[in-house]
Amino acid sequence: MPPRDDGDGDGACLRSAAGFGKGVFACGKGLFDCAWQCVQFWTPLTVTVVLLWLIYRPDRFRPRVDSAVLAALDLDAAPANGTGQQRMLRYDLAVDMSFRNSHGRLSIRYLDVGATAFYNGTRLGPADDALPAPFRQGPKNTTVLRPAFRGAVAVDAGVAAELERERVAGTVHVRVSVALTLMYKVWLAKEIFFYKYDCWLWFPPPANRTPAVFDAGTDCWAA
Repeated sequence: MPPRDDGDGDGACLRSAAGFGKGVFACGKGLFDCAWQCVQFWTPLTVTVVLLWLIYRPDRFRPRVDSAVLAALDLDAAPANGTGQQRMLRYDLAVDMSFRNSHGRLSIRYLDVGATAFYNGTRLGPADDALPAPFRQGPKNTTVLRPAFRGAVAVDAGVAAELERERVAGTVHVRVSVALTLMYKVWLAKEIFFYKYDCWLWFPPPANRTPAVFDAGTDCWAA
């Protein structure tokens, strides 16, 4: 019986391999075209955003505490039945904060403004009154906000001991945290930035219902 000619089988294999190669090439070319279109679309936008950021430098913006009054930062009486129990910390703090737009032609829109006071990591509470937002601040303009914090909060023995130590040393420290959502608009471009700042204040301990005044002024720093 004569041997079978496998030429047709070999040709089919070659044609299948060639078709597979064309498919892989077409798929790779499609991916490359898609990637190139993405590069063409995003590169000008990214360059524009970077240039605007370098020109206007929103990272240089920071609020400032001009003055503050600490009317109370007092603990209630220590428990008579032992140590380690929580105590109530009564606080009364008012702060004057300025927000300066130093740009010559650029306005800033404040979408959200929040302030919270802390003592030794313990949250004293947000400002009593909601801070105004949204609002627009023109170029070369300063806006002054006056958040106030009043109330009482339970603190553990460690916080109570730290406050008593600072009162004996003659200086108590309070941190005011400020959270901002700002929008810059340049022509048709809008950029939104989220910032959080820490403002450190120090006071002589208020005593005999005499408020302690902080009038040194201090810049707030990005947290």
